Amino acid sequence: MNSTKTITEPSTQESLQALSGQIQTLEMNQAFQEDSMEAMEKTIVQQHMEIQTLQNKMSLLSDYLKALRQDVGQGGIKNPEDEVPPPHY
Repeated sequence: MNSTKTITEPSTQESLQALSGQIQTLEMNQAFQEDSMEAMEKTIVQQHMEIQTLQNKMSLLSDYLKALRQDVGQGGIKNPEDEVPPPHY
């Protein structure tokens, strides 16, 4: 009976070591994934802020163009086709 215990004990010990190694690998992978997700979240927040800034600029440009079109209609700024050529032509 003692010989059976000695045979099973090393295999149990080897199994525990193998499981311990697998757990360590999983923990390292989880830590790497957490770091990656945190970096992606920061990137997403930064990109969202940039998109909002660009949307605001587009809105301002749109308002500016609308104002220019109204000025054209009121005689302020003329279309290039409607301009009188300069006297040296």
